[in-house]
Parts: sequence; C-alpha cells; structure tokens
Amino acid sequence: MPWSAGVQALERVIPIAKHLLTIPVDPEHGDLWLWERAERVTGLTQLIAKLPELAGQTMDLVALGAAGLFHCAGWAAQVQEGRITRGQVLGRPTNEIQRELAAALLQEHAGPLLGPKTVRLAAEAIRQSHDRATPLLEAQVLAEAESLDDLGVLYVLRQFRLYQAESRPLRQLLATWRRQEEYRYWELRVNEGLRFEATRRLARTRLEAVGAFMRALARDLDGTDISQALSNGGPEGAPRPSEPERARGVSRS
Repeated sequence: MPWSAGVQALERVIPIAKHLLTIPVDPEHGDLWLWERAERVTGLTQLIAKLPELAGQTMDLVALGAAGLFHCAGWAAQVQEGRITRGQVLGRPTNEIQRELAAALLQEHAGPLLGPKTVRLAAEAIRQSHDRATPLLEAQVLAEAESLDDLGVLYVLRQFRLYQAESRPLRQLLATWRRQEEYRYWELRVNEGLRFEATRRLARTRLEAVGAFMRALARDLDGTDISQALSNGGPEGAPRPSEPERARGVSRS
C-alpha cells in the first residue's frame, strides 16, 4: 500500500480504535484512560522510528501506527468480559493473553481498511512486543514506546487508579515507590528494558520528575513543611509573640 494511502487508511482506523478503547461508564459517559494511552504510544512509535539509532532501517510506519492504536485493546476486552474492573486497567504489565486479544481485535476491526499484509505485521508487532529477543523492528519500536510511556509521571496516575480501585491507602503508593527505589527497580527497568540510548536518557529524565513528585507527596502527607516552619520559629513573615505573650499563651492576631 502506498504511504499516502496507508496514512489515510490509518486515519479511518482511529475512530474505530477510540470506540473500542473507550470504556463505558454510563449511557452518556466513557472512560478515556485506555484510549489516551493508545494515542500516546502511537505518537511515540512514530517519533522513536526517527531516532538516529534506527536510521537506514526499513519499517512499515502504517503497521506500526496500527499496532500502537490497538496494542492495549485486550484490556478493554477483559473489562467488557467482566474479568477486570475499569480501575484496574493498565495497573499491571500487559500479559500475553491481553496481547493476543489485542492482535485479534486489530485484525477484526482494522483488517478491512489496512489490508492483509499491513494488518498481519501490526498484529505480530503486538504479539512480539514483549519478546526481548524479537528481530521484528516494529515490535521493538512498539515495546520501546510502551516502556517510555510507563516511565514517567503517568506511572503515578496508573498506580493511583489501581490503588483506589483496590481500596488501598495513598501512603502505600509512596511506600511502593520507595521500595522500588531501594531495590533499584527503575534503574534495572531502564537499563534492561529499553534498547536505545536516546530513550534511556528520556526515561531517566522522566523518572527524575516522578522522584520530585513523590518527595512532594511525602511532604504533603507528613506535613514536614509545616513542621520545619514551626521548628524555625513559625512560617516566614508571620508575627511572633513576645516573651510575655508566650508565657500567657497569647498570640497576636
């Protein structure tokens, strides 16, 4: 399929994917959480494909885009089947069953628009995306896009949704992050889970932002900023009571 025709076909697939990945909340509202993930990953695949490390290598960008649009469709299928709740979507790594469901949905719904060759390649990219040894370039790029989307502040939102759905306290989110840092989980995830040095650098930058968020969350949960202000004699600029007033337990208004 010529590139221009492929792009047009992919644009016609977008509303189909959005419909499948929008999880109904009530007759008038839908949860876009899963669809927005697909949008981000699809965009990342097209950008990662342009990295200097991939220069000179041939890949099907239309198939890659289709794989990005449908790579997480298995989650939607499992919500519809009642196997998981809406709040659990994307709370854990996508498993093999979910990838197979996604590939099947891609072939069923996008096949008539994209053609058999493109849709087969897109489906294989989804199936092989979690195989570290896959030689399929489209699968490698899809995996890189998924991993990069996992390694940032959106991780916090995913965990928050999951913990809320499972009635876990907010402090557990912070405890999980600290434990992961202690065991160097994210360092290993970057070094072993990402293939390209450019995406590793971006991932480390994203994780620094998560670290800053978690430090702010710990401050707010514990009130350490107030404690520090009190230990320094009160909030900056606040009038401090005189010695006689402190003795009488009186403070100025």
